[in-house]
Amino acid sequence: MGRRRGSSTSTSCPDRFRRFLPVDYDWSGVAHGCTRKLGMKICGFLQKNNNVDDKSRIVGFFNEQQPRSILTRDPRFRRTETDFSNLYARDLLPAKNGEEYTMQFLLEVVEILTNYVRKTFDRSTKVLDFHHPHQLLEGMEGFNLELCDQPESLEQILVDCRDTLKYGVRTGHPRFFNQLSSGLDIIGLAGEWLTSTANTNIHLQHFSHYHSVFAIV
Repeated sequence: MGRRRGSSTSTSCPDRFRRFLPVDYDWSGVAHGCTRKLGMKICGFLQKNNNVDDKSRIVGFFNEQQPRSILTRDPRFRRTETDFSNLYARDLLPAKNGEEYTMQFLLEVVEILTNYVRKTFDRSTKVLDFHHPHQLLEGMEGFNLELCDQPESLEQILVDCRDTLKYGVRTGHPRFFNQLSSGLDIIGLAGEWLTSTANTNIHLQHFSHYHSVFAIV
């Protein structure tokens, strides 16, 4: 899905050469042959040079050229201890210099969510940490549902995320049975994360060219 098809071979050949070739001439064979010859030359070079250090140097060079994830290249995108108590939504992207704070905040949210998923499948955990509604409304263990006039810090938002998952029913728990829920589907969860990140819809093709194709299939 989403894979691009190669262009027609008839359009890749110049007109002055096309008349000398069969109609169904396979240019992919030419490319394969060139690649094979290049590979044989490299193998011959390595076999000819018995110096182990030279071989290691060449192999190391090609390994260094392999693309690496931005999460491993840039230390800003590794989860570190961050003080979110003095940070607010205005400090996140698209704010200037907000990339690092945004990544650290999202990594913290992902940590909360993945821990919840892991514990959901643990049969030793509770299906529900039950408390009466009046206990939640009165505020217990730092839980507070009141809306403040001033913006909340990112630290408070993370606390609210933890509390929301802590006091909610674990509908993906192996011991939770209900006619409306049959557990937590990890692939579906990944799809929901992707859909929310894309933040799009399919009401018009020019609004979401790729996603609108799903409505046709």
